[in-house]
Amino acid sequence: MVGHAFMGRAHANAFRQVGRFFDLPFEVTPRVVVGRDPDRAEAARRQLGFLESSVDLAAVLERDDVSIVDVATPNDSHAEIAIAALKAGKHVLCEKPLALNLAQAKRMAALAKKAKMQVGLWHNYRRCPAASLAQQMIKRGEIGKVRQVRAVYLQDWLSDAKALGSWRTKQKVCGSGAHGDLNAHLIDMTHFLTGLRFAEVSGMEQTFVKRRRDADGKSRSVDVDDALAFLARFEGGAIGTFEATRMAPGRKNYNQIEVNGTEGSIRWNLERMNELELFRFDAPRDGQGFRRIMCMDEPHPYAANWWPDGHILGYEHTFVNTLADFLRSLRGRKVFSPNFDDGLRVQAVLDAALKSAKTRRWVKVSS
Repeated sequence: MVGHAFMGRAHANAFRQVGRFFDLPFEVTPRVVVGRDPDRAEAARRQLGFLESSVDLAAVLERDDVSIVDVATPNDSHAEIAIAALKAGKHVLCEKPLALNLAQAKRMAALAKKAKMQVGLWHNYRRCPAASLAQQMIKRGEIGKVRQVRAVYLQDWLSDAKALGSWRTKQKVCGSGAHGDLNAHLIDMTHFLTGLRFAEVSGMEQTFVKRRRDADGKSRSVDVDDALAFLARFEGGAIGTFEATRMAPGRKNYNQIEVNGTEGSIRWNLERMNELELFRFDAPRDGQGFRRIMCMDEPHPYAANWWPDGHILGYEHTFVNTLADFLRSLRGRKVFSPNFDDGLRVQAVLDAALKSAKTRRWVKVSS
């Protein structure tokens, strides 16, 4: 695993726990954690349960006892690390968004095909039982033909102008702000739930706080968006609205998507991740309304691997579910999704929306 901060901790927990809750074709050993600073990497090794630490990624990639490389670093190093790992013959799991821009994402997706190794993205919200159930219900036609998607991802951790800046507020490192961080999830979830392809987008962005102090006390300019919203037209005639912000006081991790079809609607919210709301027209008129489905019983996706009926799951379990599916895909090399092709499709929408926000025009999404 390369990187050991917030996402590294989430990934490491999944590597330690997956074999305890899922029947897998392989035994998983968290072997080496790689960082830039030897002392911090060693501290992470002890805390996160790896056998070794290293600051020499090239040497780690040459080892025969390393089969999977997990990229848990900031966005600017995803391409470099993933490409090196693929060239070394390793399977790769990568944090989202896949890359800094569309050109990088294209190179990564092309190499993944050529290398014929298994690759995956940590779009872990797909593996919430309620979100997976929503995908199955939409695919079965339970809400009819999809007409509209409305999705918001709202956080508030940068609302205070005195909040410190970080790599997430530097374009060179992250590519974009709330857009790449949060809209990437909404775009992937739309692909997953509906199968719709984005045709064109129209966006607007705003940076409300132009300068922030970093942890070192220096004041630096903020050159990424604090908020970005865009409209979308999909192939086939459906439409959508998407909004991402880190400046919505009171919203901690409010990731909600609603899909409206000809026969009903489905709504899911990460902050109530074990619940799914469903509306259908086929109920009697005087009894119509959204009903709540608690998605923690044995028939629901992934639920049978965890606790008795109704014992809810949390954020960390979505990473375990994702890793279990990835490891199973290695036996027989069944296609895992989301993979780098999925990440490329997300990046195409991200780039188009950014271009639209800057030009104030509708922009076609690259195919």
